[in-house]
Amino acid sequence: MDIKFLALTAASIGFFHTLLGPDHYVPFIAMAKARGWSYLKTGVITFVCGLGHVGSSVMLGFAGVYIGAKVTSGVAVTFMGL
Repeated sequence: MDIKFLALTAASIGFFHTLLGPDHYVPFIAMAKARGWSYLKTGVITFVCGLGHVGSSVMLGFAGVYIGAKVTSGVAVTFMGL
């Protein structure tokens, strides 16, 4: 049950993050109108960009966990030595 709760919480935060942040969808609406994109093309481009946004956020999270684990264990972390 814990993983289901975590997944539901993450999905809810993601939904409200997008809904309350017009900078996440207004550029796509503007580009679609300006370039005459179909709903399908707009949706596909928005979806692919969303995957990139989520993927980069996950990678930054993993980097933060890695660095945090190294710092708390007393091991020196260098910028290029990740």
